[in-house]
Amino acid sequence: MVYSLVVTAVGDRSLFHFTHLDNLPHILAEKRLVADTVMQSRGGVPMECGDRSIKAERRTRHIKLPPYGCPADYVPFYFAPRSPMLYVISKGGVPTYSDGQSPLVYLVTSVDDAVSTGQPYVYSDGNCAAAITRHYTDLASMDAVVDWDVIKATIWANTRDDGDRMRRRAAEFLVHEHLPISAIHTVAVYDHEHVQPVTHLLRGAGVELSVTVRREWYY
Repeated sequence: MVYSLVVTAVGDRSLFHFTHLDNLPHILAEKRLVADTVMQSRGGVPMECGDRSIKAERRTRHIKLPPYGCPADYVPFYFAPRSPMLYVISKGGVPTYSDGQSPLVYLVTSVDDAVSTGQPYVYSDGNCAAAITRHYTDLASMDAVVDWDVIKATIWANTRDDGDRMRRRAAEFLVHEHLPISAIHTVAVYDHEHVQPVTHLLRGAGVELSVTVRREWYY
């Protein structure tokens, strides 16, 4: 009963994870998304689209709540599409990645669906690579600590009066170690050109999810 009362308030909040199309076959074969720490122990992901220096920073930050560890020990989800990281990618700002944003695929779940898997989780009030970011586990506090105004904003750049907007826009929901693919309810792509290859991969893996074009989720 306590679970139902707490989750109902924020349970329908969507959570967004993007990955390169080339990583999708491995995710589907394993039937789950796994944390960066796990992937690094295997030699890394097939196609790394993230900034390697930022990902390295996420391995040094400590989460001071159970189940502890560092952000890299968790599968990360943003609370909105069009994240600051995606913006950097779209502008060619990741030195080790040059494919752009069009091959990136969104895998979307919700707070309720993520929690219902039974995997431990934490969430943050901002970018988990930042030293000032704090983590939480109490879902009843989520509406108070996540800045939903900046999460929903079309323009989230820092301003003269508020130099912390970008960090807060990158608030995350982190699922410890792995999230079953069964918790994903939406798959979205950049354009119609990417619908067929993603649909083919899903069908081949026996995953019954439709693929939708959500151009507005990209830059």
